[in-house]
Amino acid sequence: MSSVMTAIVGFSLVALLLLSAVWARSSGSWRRFAAEAGGILLFAGLLHFLFGFPLPASGTAAKGPSGGQDLVFAAALGICMVLGMAAQFLYQHFEQPARKRKRFDWGLFVAPIFASPVVYVPLLASFQNADIDLNRLTIPRLMIFLVAFQNGFFWKEHFDRRRKEAESGTE
Repeated sequence: MSSVMTAIVGFSLVALLLLSAVWARSSGSWRRFAAEAGGILLFAGLLHFLFGFPLPASGTAAKGPSGGQDLVFAAALGICMVLGMAAQFLYQHFEQPARKRKRFDWGLFVAPIFASPVVYVPLLASFQNADIDLNRLTIPRLMIFLVAFQNGFFWKEHFDRRRKEAESGTE
């Protein structure tokens, strides 16, 4: 990963953590902040495990096109897609003013994950022969994971819209 990309990702993670802390301080919701900080740290750990973020570990060698590397790639795509679904849910939740927000519903949050194979299988198949080396993250390789995130984000929106249409009877 280039130093510019590393700086952008690092700055984004720190900014997200700081914004979460400011929000927690103003609202007094420290348990929620702890969960958000844990999620950010898990994401940073995933970046470190997959790409050596923020600095590649010395002596890191490519594992080659072995099944282990393919399994890590498949898992990383799946995680990015599920994170996209979660991000869409949270975006939809927080775009409303606090007084108009509905209560957090775990069922609505988790439901798209059960439909995720509809999105995940074609996504994985489209990148099956991409020959991705997870030890060197370049812009085109990063784009694959961003596409996975985007697919999750927009398919969650599609499923939500279909559910609302079915509930209102305007199919």
